[in-house]
Amino acid sequence: MPNSITFINHATVLIQLGDLSILTDPIYARTISFVFPRLQKPGIPFRDLPPIDCILVSHNDYDHLNVKTLRRLRRRSSSTIAFPRGLAPYARRAGFRDIVEMGWWEETERGDLRITCTPARHVSKRRPRDRNSSACCGYLVQAEGRTVYFAGDTGYGDFFQELGRRYTIDVALLPIGAYKPHDWFKDVHLNPVSTVQAFLDLRAQHLIPIHWGTFWISDEPMAEPPVLLQQEARRQGVESKVHVLKNGERFGF
Repeated sequence: MPNSITFINHATVLIQLGDLSILTDPIYARTISFVFPRLQKPGIPFRDLPPIDCILVSHNDYDHLNVKTLRRLRRRSSSTIAFPRGLAPYARRAGFRDIVEMGWWEETERGDLRITCTPARHVSKRRPRDRNSSACCGYLVQAEGRTVYFAGDTGYGDFFQELGRRYTIDVALLPIGAYKPHDWFKDVHLNPVSTVQAFLDLRAQHLIPIHWGTFWISDEPMAEPPVLLQQEARRQGVESKVHVLKNGERFGF
């Protein structure tokens, strides 16, 4: 099976490396935080998902961790699920048995799949007093001689350069939305300009933007992030490496 990335919605991406299927931050709910309604359908209907070998959860914000979706996934297939350290109770609540908790730079292997937990500049805020930055992460997945980086939810940091030095990254899945008001989001979210800089630091071959276009959770127009991303990519001379996918579109590599 060819290697591919399918953008489902928001930060939910189906990564397929050979026969392995990996799902990131799965959200199939109609609303997030019981407030923000879904404005686009998932690009792959839930019933059409392939059996999932591994689920990656980056942190516990409502737009990245949906326990109802996790329960639905657990009922349909036996999957490994990975969380940043301290968040395994959510996996147990959803009924998972093969649970991996990792801190930054820790690795685990499941058969031919290697998963590395990577730093993120963010804070979890599912509850008012929940401000733990260490329980937020990204992931590198490696299989079939390929490496895909899923950044989760993050602001800009020097760890992007470190990742670029340590790994040869084929595809970087980087967030581009939720950056206005700037003073509110500047330290915890990338924006289209800083996303391009992160991509350059990573020295990856391809950039697929995530975290936009499904839920209106910030002040910028929903269609603005990919437009500004492509403008900055042209300015930096990397427009051919940027692939803006609509919900359900697939990129093969």
